[in-house]
Amino acid sequence: MIVEVLAIGTEVVLGETINTNASWLSSQMTHHGFQVKFHTSIPDEESLILEALQLASRRSKIVLVTGGLGPTVDDMTLDVAAKFFKRERVIHSESLEKIRHIFQHLKKTMTPNQERQARLIKGGTPLSNSVGTAPGLHLLENEVHFAFLPGVPSEMQEMFRKELLPIFKKIQPEKFQVIRSLCCFGPPEGQIDTVLQELMNQRREIAGAEVGLKIRFPNIDIRLKTSHSNPQEAQRIVDHAAQLILEKLPDCIFGGGEDTLQEVLSRLLIEKNKTIATAESCTGGLLANWITNVPGASQYFLAGVVSYSNTAKVEMLEVSEKTLEEKGAVSAETALEMARGVQKKTGADLSISITGIAGPTGGNDQKPVGTVFIAVVHSKEEWVKEFHFPLGRLRFKQLAAATALDRVRKILLKML
Repeated sequence: MIVEVLAIGTEVVLGETINTNASWLSSQMTHHGFQVKFHTSIPDEESLILEALQLASRRSKIVLVTGGLGPTVDDMTLDVAAKFFKRERVIHSESLEKIRHIFQHLKKTMTPNQERQARLIKGGTPLSNSVGTAPGLHLLENEVHFAFLPGVPSEMQEMFRKELLPIFKKIQPEKFQVIRSLCCFGPPEGQIDTVLQELMNQRREIAGAEVGLKIRFPNIDIRLKTSHSNPQEAQRIVDHAAQLILEKLPDCIFGGGEDTLQEVLSRLLIEKNKTIATAESCTGGLLANWITNVPGASQYFLAGVVSYSNTAKVEMLEVSEKTLEEKGAVSAETALEMARGVQKKTGADLSISITGIAGPTGGNDQKPVGTVFIAVVHSKEEWVKEFHFPLGRLRFKQLAAATALDRVRKILLKML
């Protein structure tokens, strides 16, 4: 059943209030097997609200409306809806008594305009508000379900769960939805999509699972989703699609769900019983910050050195002055000496270094802005590589740090 979410409120349209209600409702309805196809935001203007209700009634079977149920003059949702349905607004005595009780409990005077909230649309089913004052309303018109909910997120969510969801569960056979995300780092979005297209049918499905891409910089998530009356079958479909993707993209998929590279690295370091240290220049400590953001980092993280100046590289990491003079601070040689230096100082099993040009100045024809060298040193290998990330300063730092983490992840996977 096609679902549309209408958010009514000038403050939403102007961006003064972020429309979290639409996101939450969409997630809930999707989880219960409905198809959310449309989001619409409308200011507090009668003609536009009427137009939105008319359009929604033609293209959707369930219309969820949030906002505009309060006592003030700009709370016009039910007034306009009554005109749209050509029905009267009538006092719902139970809702009115509840509003009065709330004001008595708060020891506040109930003004006359508060009664407006209890004037519902004739023929509709009231939805009790267990958190606030304004009741909601469910109404069936020409086989389209309309639900009017408060705009306050806490009130809306509670009303949806307790009052509205049981109604919707009766109108559609329950389906079990399974969503699985594969976290990917490395290839750009277009390259991942090209690989996935080899597995997709014309409906952009892989083995019966819907496929979508979500940017979670610096990562890209591959989302798989399916619904089925049998939960085991739904899980089987998604797992099979995930396996097909893993076979196509074995190196870049590092986790699932909301995993981050640092969380995956943390698990590997604990599993392999290894320690790590960092030496950073252009990333300014971001790499160490990410690693230590994971609870339990003290088990494996020994130290992080931010050697921004050449003097710091020499004095703190024992980088050779000759190397800096002949090769420069941004070079493969300097990166390796930084990694060796921090490993020597700390005794870590693995050490990572990053040195580069974040910009917007400091580059030249040989080493343009965005150039970065990353090195990893451990007992069996020394690795260093040049990368080019011509992005803004912050994104450059994030991508450099993520690339370093990903390299260590791949090294750890090969370790016994």
